[in-house]
Amino acid sequence: MPIMFRLLLVVICSLCAACGKKGLLIPPDRYAPPPVSALQVVQQGERFRISWLAPEQELPLEGSSPPAGFRLYRRELRSPADECLSCGVEDLLIRTVELEYLKDVIRIGNLFAVVDGDVQLGKSYLYQVTVYEKGGVENRDSGRVKRKKVQPPPPPTVTAGEVPAGIMLEWSTVSVGSGSLTGYNLYRLRPSESFALRPLTPAPVTENRYEDLRMEPGTVYRYQLRTVATLEGESVESDPSPQVEGEFILP
Repeated sequence: MPIMFRLLLVVICSLCAACGKKGLLIPPDRYAPPPVSALQVVQQGERFRISWLAPEQELPLEGSSPPAGFRLYRRELRSPADECLSCGVEDLLIRTVELEYLKDVIRIGNLFAVVDGDVQLGKSYLYQVTVYEKGGVENRDSGRVKRKKVQPPPPPTVTAGEVPAGIMLEWSTVSVGSGSLTGYNLYRLRPSESFALRPLTPAPVTENRYEDLRMEPGTVYRYQLRTVATLEGESVESDPSPQVEGEFILP
């Protein structure tokens, strides 16, 4: 082989290797676990909440084992070039979620959620959640979500009063400055619950009151309200309001 040709081949191979990401090699007789789905990043106050759906695999493929957990990666976007997924920019592993030890992890069926508070105002991040097996095989094909941290709106102040067959919650309008007010997300917790992942209503409440008529008699519910606004192109929730309690008592 001519010397010049061999030198050119070495240069080409070096360039190709420099624009890739090293990962765990998967043996030919094994399969990577399915990827997660419905990856979502929501800003609540000063923190991001990252949630995803675990893969459903009723009949594991031959040569695979059940998932052992998830790995949460974060990449700070300092320039548009950082969004390139094959240009050697490394993702930072910020959290490992073990299915057998769900510390500080919210789980509802196949839905998982964690909180990332190590984010800075005005900076954008790219998140990815992968699935890994006990043997170490990891699926790096799951999607990514981009999120910018903005200054959150202030939370409202809520009051609760009894009405026939329910509770009436009322609050004052919150000013969001140069942003656009979307409404308010209302969260309800039962006595045994410490965190509500989903709002009580499918869409933010646009009025300054909400009548909860879906209460079980004798159960004390706790309510929190978050302001929802669009700021710098991002939909963001405020920190939660102070809790108020309500109980429906049969006459």
